[in-house]
Amino acid sequence: FNNQGMEAIATRLRDRPKDMVLGLNLGANKDSADRAEDYAAVLSHCAPFVDFATVNVSSPNTERLRDLQGRDALRALLARVGQANTTGLPLFLKIAPDLDPAALDDICEVALAAPLSGLIATNTTLARDGLSGPHRDQAGGLSGAPLFDRSTRILAQLAQRLEGRLPLIGVGGVSSGAQAYAKIKAGASAVQLYTGLVYHGIGVMPQILAELEALLEADGFATVADAVGTDLSPWL
Repeated sequence: FNNQGMEAIATRLRDRPKDMVLGLNLGANKDSADRAEDYAAVLSHCAPFVDFATVNVSSPNTERLRDLQGRDALRALLARVGQANTTGLPLFLKIAPDLDPAALDDICEVALAAPLSGLIATNTTLARDGLSGPHRDQAGGLSGAPLFDRSTRILAQLAQRLEGRLPLIGVGGVSSGAQAYAKIKAGASAVQLYTGLVYHGIGVMPQILAELEALLEADGFATVADAVGTDLSPWL
């Protein structure tokens, strides 16, 4: 979340290309006395210049930000953000991969009652499963390959609970068509990349799409939508 703040960002967004879809990640300052107001203020200030916004309550790099995932805190936050969303911008909620079943139940309950267009599963993890390198215990959220299984498991658990009532976006450790396909079959209607772009560059996109198309065809699916949520079992 380190950046120059909403005013500097809004100034740059005013000059954005118009022939693209652009979203904004909403967060709070770590020293804010009213974090919900931070989310609402950023949304109000920047909404005219973006196509959707993500309410990020799951970054482990902002102290105690994940506390906002609790049922009461999340309900209050989304109500505040919803009030600020006067233009009807599509809103998504991005959650952590380190949640237990009870927390997922609470999030689904709140999300279904909130003005959301979907859930994003997931942010980076605090876990260090299977890592043995010298930087294993470095502080902060871990992304990339070690996140894939953990994030996909949460995605499938959300899909099981929501039963198609709210779209899901899968993210975490995707750098191949097979991994994107696994997210889709685990319930994702769309897939995001980040670390894969860092390691492989933008050229990985055509490769992923070609691999994904071949996998869909091999399984007899005409579209991605046909494959969404068709195999949760490996992750439950």
